[in-house]
Amino acid sequence: MDEILTALDGVVDGLHERAGAVVTGRADFWPGPMDVQGLATSSVGLAAASAQEFARATGRETFHIGARLPEVVAAFGSITHLRIDGRPVPGFAPASGFFPTADGWLRTHANYPHHRSRLFRALRIDDDDALPGALARLTSRDAEARVVAAEGVAAAVVDEETWRRGATSAPGPWLAISPGDVDVTGGPRAARPAAGPWAATSAPDAAEGPLNGVRVVSLTRVIAGPTGAKFLAALGADVLRIDPPVMPESTGQHLDTDLGVRCAARDLSDPRQAAELTEVLAGADVLFTGYRPGSLTALGLDAATVRERFPHLVHVELSAWESAGPRGGRRGFDSIVQAASGIAVRCGRTGDDGVWRPGALPVQALDHATGYGMAAAACALLAAGTAGHAHLSLERTARVLLGAPVPSTHRGSEDAVGEAQTVLLRTGEGTVRCVPSPVRVDGRRPPVHPPLTW
Repeated sequence: MDEILTALDGVVDGLHERAGAVVTGRADFWPGPMDVQGLATSSVGLAAASAQEFARATGRETFHIGARLPEVVAAFGSITHLRIDGRPVPGFAPASGFFPTADGWLRTHANYPHHRSRLFRALRIDDDDALPGALARLTSRDAEARVVAAEGVAAAVVDEETWRRGATSAPGPWLAISPGDVDVTGGPRAARPAAGPWAATSAPDAAEGPLNGVRVVSLTRVIAGPTGAKFLAALGADVLRIDPPVMPESTGQHLDTDLGVRCAARDLSDPRQAAELTEVLAGADVLFTGYRPGSLTALGLDAATVRERFPHLVHVELSAWESAGPRGGRRGFDSIVQAASGIAVRCGRTGDDGVWRPGALPVQALDHATGYGMAAAACALLAAGTAGHAHLSLERTARVLLGAPVPSTHRGSEDAVGEAQTVLLRTGEGTVRCVPSPVRVDGRRPPVHPPLTW
């Protein structure tokens, strides 16, 4: 995965050499036709090496940051190991999945109530049982167009050649990064205002982490952005996640990705709450954004406006799709990108009934790898002493995975990581068994804390 390991060499010289040696341990996990393990170890390695570089640049070189392979594997499949009072969390909703159409297959995503209602409105149905019949009467392209027009989420399943042929321009790099003009040498800025959450007490033990003093605001949801934020929080950064009150995160996803993170619900269309965010960003070092392109423009949180209003920030932006591609402004999820890029076809198989069906990666690898890329970009820019902007997309990560050599051996299974990689926490939602971020400081896992509130 050289494209990942070398993604930040223009910001921190020679980072790929350290990134490639971060994850220790040898075994083969995740059977299948794609190098998911290579994607996982490369992205985690880059994030850990970038954090190590930040520690060195800020006089904290006594910290050693690393990772172990079984813990990386568990982290990529973290939601499957999550238990709340001993019970697993629900997986994909009945209306989320692969469905045959008149000429092929469609992948839908309806895990969130608003996406489910939009899907049903597009197809003029009112329950899950009606979905297969409605899609069987449409072509996959027509079905996708109808769902997207209703602001739902779906994608026709196509092979890799069709996906590449549909690209409107040359693909960008896995991690597009632009250092800014503001010098932040020496790490987190001194004498910043201690407003809002920054005036509160940090999470327990945060002062012991190599990223202590780094302040992060995360406007991201689901897996990718929160995974990057969870990684930074594990290393001692003070991370604040803000969600709109009308779109609460699912309980399972929240407990999986928000460990050690402050969480708040704010309506940023309210001028008073928007002003509160402005005050918070004035005292922050890093901003993660991960909503559909264009959806934050009215709030003054698009990349150009952030650069103008908050030139001191490291702004790391996430999207589902490549900006210049045919789906550039659309909503998307890991599973949808897999369907649209050819991954679902490559993972497909013919069943005992003689019917070919599309398949999926064994874990939401595009999400997780992209999240660690976000964390890596933030740490590298801070280590280089500059503000700036970085952009990643799930589609770019899919492109890297599709271009990697096919692994020759598959002897292991994710099941082999077992319960040993989890921790037990007492939370307001019950007793939670969960997987921490796959990072070790001086050979030990950092303390793990439940999500906090602000």
